Amino acid sequence: MLRKKPLVLVGILLVAISAILYLALEISAAREQALSPGEKSLGVAALGMLFGIPMILTGAAGVLFLAFSGLRAVYRRLLSN
Repeated sequence: MLRKKPLVLVGILLVAISAILYLALEISAAREQALSPGEKSLGVAALGMLFGIPMILTGAAGVLFLAFSGLRAVYRRLLSN
């Protein structure tokens, strides 16, 4: 199974990494905001950039891997008939 679907596994791994980055962003931003309640904190903005950009990139790459894998499977199925 691992040899037949490497794109699917890479896609799932990238989406999982994106989810972990999202959780890390939520937890660290909530903690940083709790340190200075009622104020806008540059630390929250920095955390958003630190976790947000890689989260978006890995999530998009994971979705693209999964979409490409699905399209490739459909293409192979159409060619075999």
